[in-house]
Amino acid sequence: MKIRAKFAEKLLVPANGIVFGEVETTDGIMCRTEFQTTWNNADGFFDDELEGVCQREYGCSFRAIKSIWIGRIGYVSDYWHLVKLIKIL
Repeated sequence: MKIRAKFAEKLLVPANGIVFGEVETTDGIMCRTEFQTTWNNADGFFDDELEGVCQREYGCSFRAIKSIWIGRIGYVSDYWHLVKLIKIL
């Protein structure tokens, strides 16, 4: 299955944007997913924590990451995963 993101060692992605197992990134890299953390961000309860992850990992806001995913897949679920992508050689 393809994921609508370029390869990154860590990827913050809504639940409806990722699958368990093997994925191919938009830049053609085959990876397996390893889930690190999951948040149920219903009602924005974890906005501050997700903001910290985005600032630390990507140097931008959670709002920006969320907007990017909305543009890619149309809508985002309340559940967000921090996923490690491991290249398959």
